[in-house]
Amino acid sequence: MRPGLQLSSRALTLSLMGACFLTLGILLVYTVFYGRGHDKPLPVEVSLESRLVDAQGGRGKVMTDVVVVRNLTQSDLPRVTLDLNGQYFLYQDAPLKPAEDLVVPLSIFKTKSNQSFVPGRYPVTEVNVTAQLPSGARGVAEVRFEP
Repeated sequence: MRPGLQLSSRALTLSLMGACFLTLGILLVYTVFYGRGHDKPLPVEVSLESRLVDAQGGRGKVMTDVVVVRNLTQSDLPRVTLDLNGQYFLYQDAPLKPAEDLVVPLSIFKTKSNQSFVPGRYPVTEVNVTAQLPSGARGVAEVRFEP
């Protein structure tokens, strides 16, 4: 039986290191020429307030902490999603109309494992809003708050 092609341990090590460096070099060149991925800014105004909202069961109104998102564009913003502190989420099915306020009580935000946000237990330090822009691109607004 004839032996096939063989690489010495040094040649194998050098070829694997060369493959790694080649891959890293290609990624570096791609990053330099194309930059990092980013989303377009979403023209909305976000604030944290206390407002009267309808109580469950229609029994009047209750003062509660809310997130208010105002659409500053002249067109509808479909596919609106909000997240608090990167952990509690809400998806708004209806599009946000021009100059319309979306008033959302903090208590209805949920984690992916369906745990509710409890206002007052943790401060809201960040609210991220995403929506589809009229161009079809995704727009993102990241707003930070001091605790």
